[in-house]
This record gives sequence, structure tokens and C-alpha cells, in this order.
Amino acid sequence: MGGTFDPIHHGHLFIAEEARVHCNLEKVIFFPNNKPAHREGKTANADPETRFELTRLAIDGNPQFEISRIEIDRPGPSYAIDTLDEFGKQMPDAELFYIVGADSIGEILTWYQAEKLFEKCRFIALSRPDFDLEAAKTPLNEAQCARVIWLETVALDIASRDLRKRVQEGLPIRYLVPDAVEVEVRQRGLYL
Repeated sequence: MGGTFDPIHHGHLFIAEEARVHCNLEKVIFFPNNKPAHREGKTANADPETRFELTRLAIDGNPQFEISRIEIDRPGPSYAIDTLDEFGKQMPDAELFYIVGADSIGEILTWYQAEKLFEKCRFIALSRPDFDLEAAKTPLNEAQCARVIWLETVALDIASRDLRKRVQEGLPIRYLVPDAVEVEVRQRGLYL
């Protein structure tokens, strides 16, 4: 499961666990990106090492969750195709799945070498608040839709951008992020 994780929150963790359970995944690997390739002109608020550490803290205690430096250590933009190629080399016998929110599945078509992504993995698209799963299928062709597992689940309406805003406004983020993440954000003075 890739992303900026700026910061990681319970919504990320919940969809990862839902995908793991419903799709019978052996494990979920979180890989914070170095530089988001699909967000032209945008950068993360926290540096890659900080986001990696927050993610590590967030998944601690779940033996089916792992973290990888695969995108943090690779220079330049973080392209999903490069990450999938590398995971394919590291785990040649594994079937790869890429977990996303259903609201962003259409965005994948704008990613670098998008057609090859659907060949290298299957996507797991989980429902999001106020977003219709059927609408998510619209930009995809039939073959692409067949490579997506559509999961309707409880949707937690949490967004990293809202958490950063809450921190800037002096509002609590406790119970929206894991305790260890909340403590780290507060102690480091992140997102102020």
C-alpha cells in the first residue's frame, strides 16, 4: 500500500486491514513515497524519513503489516511501475495487489505506464465516504475493471490534509491517528 502518508491515519490502517482480511492477503506492505510522481508540483509537508517513521510507528503491533523503504530510497519521483517491478523481483512467486481508495482508481489511468500497472498487479479499491463504487468504474475499460477487486466497507472520513489543518489550528488529532503518531507529531512540532 503506497502513499504519501502525510501523516498516516486510522483510515489508511483500516482499509489496509479490510483488504487483507477480505482478500485473504498474507501481508500488507506499506511503502511511503519519496516524491509523489502523480502530484505535479506538489510536495509532501513532512520529509520522507519522517513520514517513513510515522508509518513505522502506526503499523507497529500488527504482524501482518510491514514497511518498505523501496520508494524512500529510490531517487527521483516514486513511480508505481518501478515499485511493482522491484517487488516482483523480490517476491517472484507472489501475486501482487495494490490497495487504493475507490475515489482514486480512475486517477491510476494518469499514472506513468498505467496500462502496464494492470498487468503487473490487481488493484483492491475500497469504498470512500460519499463516493459511489459504480462511479469509480466509469473511467476503466472492461479488462481493467476485471483486474480490480471492489470492496464496499465502512468508510472512515479522515484525510491527511484535514489532520494537518487541525494541527495548524491547535486542534487535537488524537483518535484520528494511532497514539504513537499523535505523540510524534506533537513532540516534533510537525505540521505547524
